[in-house]
Amino acid sequence: MGSNRVYWLKSSVVRSDELLEGIIESAPDAIVVIDENHKIILYNPAAEKIFGYQVEEALGADLSILLPEKVVSKHYSYIKGFLETGESSVLGKVLEGVARRKNGENFPIEISRSATKIDHHWIFTAIVRDVTQELEIERRLLENEKLAAVGLAASRIVHDIKNPLIAIGGLVLSILKKEVSEEKRQKLELILKEIKCLEKLLSDISEFAKPLKLEIKEADIVTICQEALEIYRSHLKEEGIDVELIFPKKPIKVFLDEARIKEVLFNIFQNALEAMAPQDKGKLTVEIIPEEKIVKICIRDTGPGIPEHVLKQLFTPFFTTKKKGTGLGLSISHKIIKAHNGKIKARNYEHGAEFIIELPYRPNG
Repeated sequence: MGSNRVYWLKSSVVRSDELLEGIIESAPDAIVVIDENHKIILYNPAAEKIFGYQVEEALGADLSILLPEKVVSKHYSYIKGFLETGESSVLGKVLEGVARRKNGENFPIEISRSATKIDHHWIFTAIVRDVTQELEIERRLLENEKLAAVGLAASRIVHDIKNPLIAIGGLVLSILKKEVSEEKRQKLELILKEIKCLEKLLSDISEFAKPLKLEIKEADIVTICQEALEIYRSHLKEEGIDVELIFPKKPIKVFLDEARIKEVLFNIFQNALEAMAPQDKGKLTVEIIPEEKIVKICIRDTGPGIPEHVLKQLFTPFFTTKKKGTGLGLSISHKIIKAHNGKIKARNYEHGAEFIIELPYRPNG
């Protein structure tokens, strides 16, 4: 910096200022330059795309518009320290960080910074790369590896426990056929009941562990939701829970595995039922929203909502807050929706919880 060295071949065809402008304009990463007062003095098209501000909005603005609030003070102190000492621990390095878009969303970045003195004034250049997609791919790969390991362990558990469990159940049944005292009969029936609970657990584990085979056919998602609600309506009615289905008046055709999607709906309905049941009243709302590339199924209840620490682990295998639960229902649901190239998420909504299922009209396109 500060030398007069030139890093491109001078040409009669391309002037150096044109070459520099072309590089900045076509760069795939955001290039943002600020002065000593933190004002943005250069902002390229890639920055417009990444941050959401148009060049007219950004030029002359304080750099803080591109930073989360908690980072702004660090930035100011970094600039102040450099101007006072001429030293910096971040210049010339590629570091991870967080930036903020115009819509207020924070997102992960890789950033490299440099400083140049021109006419006795420092300018600071940042080259910023949005790494949201890379981190999401990495997260999915890690998730797939973890699920594969869990699935392998689960299949071994089922194999090791299933046969002894069948033998114990058969032995209990053979004893019950004989004359035994009422006290012994009650104890044996309790053993059978617990065996059935274990069999259900093994069944869920087996279902989670094995690869999904979808039977994809075109179906009307409105009809599927109607049928699923009709099956569950009596259970909900017994607990004083009202049901509302909101949907367009025309069919919405989606390529999917109907039985699997109903399984997901039943899992969510059951969670809503258990959340609202202690209140002896409530409302379950299912809303179908067709969009350009996907259809959304929003399932809302009027229960107490989901604690934040639970929300973060809701689809984690074997995680449950129930006294008697396998913690696999929502994990299997997540697996089913993912196999359809869709998404499922949960959040708190007004006075309850909401599950949002997003399904593409075609799983492969």
